Amino acid sequence: MSEYLKTNADRSIKKSAKIEPVWERTEHRYTRARRNLWSLVAFLLISIDAYSFRNFNLFEASSEPVRQLLGYPPPTYLISIALAVYCFSAVILTLTAMANYNPPASTWKNLGYRCTFYLFYSFSGSIAGHFIPVLVVGLFLYAFDQCHIWFYNFKLEQQQKELLGRF
Repeated sequence: MSEYLKTNADRSIKKSAKIEPVWERTEHRYTRARRNLWSLVAFLLISIDAYSFRNFNLFEASSEPVRQLLGYPPPTYLISIALAVYCFSAVILTLTAMANYNPPASTWKNLGYRCTFYLFYSFSGSIAGHFIPVLVVGLFLYAFDQCHIWFYNFKLEQQQKELLGRF
């Protein structure tokens, strides 16, 4: 009888040792989704700040030596083209990662990219007229990133169910 209990105890220890990494991966999945949402909150806070300074011209507020160093601000249509290219390339990269079942990329660096357009438009003095496109593109890309995280987590969850079903 004791041999039977010992064998079952050994099996349950081995089983729990195999299941433990599965639960660690589950926590990592939820951490990735939370990180993306925190990045979205930071983007929204920066957007609120950008909206409150929408009539501020960063180029005119800088000193004369800084203006000479930086040169003239770019025309707003070039910044708009850069925003469109960034949006298109971010969508293509995310779709490629989704098709290849790659894990979602870090979203903190994307926060910097998306918020930089507020700085560019502020430097050119046209943030009031271009605030909405930057906000919409940023929200669209965050929603797209969140979909990527959901699809990736769903795939991992299916693998976990399959793995746990083997026990």
